[in-house]
Amino acid sequence: MSNIINLNTWNEVEEYIDNGFLQISPTYFERAIMNSRYPRDAFSKGQLASKSWLLGELNKIDPVPNVTTVAILGCWIGSLVEPLLNTLPIERIYGLDIDANSIELAEKFNQKHVANNWKFKGVVADVSILDCNHMEFETGGELIKVSPNCIINTSCEHMGTEWFETAGSNQLIVMQTNNSPDFEGHINPVATLEEMETLYPLTKSMYSGQLKTPSYTRFMQIGYK
Repeated sequence: MSNIINLNTWNEVEEYIDNGFLQISPTYFERAIMNSRYPRDAFSKGQLASKSWLLGELNKIDPVPNVTTVAILGCWIGSLVEPLLNTLPIERIYGLDIDANSIELAEKFNQKHVANNWKFKGVVADVSILDCNHMEFETGGELIKVSPNCIINTSCEHMGTEWFETAGSNQLIVMQTNNSPDFEGHINPVATLEEMETLYPLTKSMYSGQLKTPSYTRFMQIGYK
């Protein structure tokens, strides 16, 4: 079943954020917005609304999936980390990004979780050549081998489908993309939700829907291959 959320004005987008994402951890984002080291685009209305949507739908899944180890692909500065830790009984989150500067910022932004026995750990990695079901990478001077039971990718439009092809059937996949080819770095957008479902086929779908904003439509699927 397809679910559609229509946010016709940016005021409606703001209300949606206020009623969802920011209730989870307002000081988390206030700290970031006041600090000029973090990119402003990471906290745009569209970004916050899409993350609020993800958390809200993930929280509705019944029964709650057994998610203990999470890999966030294209994590940027890790704005999902603390809200996820407040939502699910997660033991560790790995944030993967090809950009070393983004990972440095992600670890600064989530420093308390890095310091807490790597509750969060940033990883510089190219996910297009990573086996998502059997990850192997080096971070913090250690070689890590792990099979996360949840893969989150809110940046599908920025990368090819290789990461999805290597994901395992027992990994919960949470993914978002959009229909805008105009933004820098959008190499793989889709025009419709149906196109996304064809590009990333799931054998067990737990959520499929779209979030319409005044500028673009964002699509999301949650489920298993």
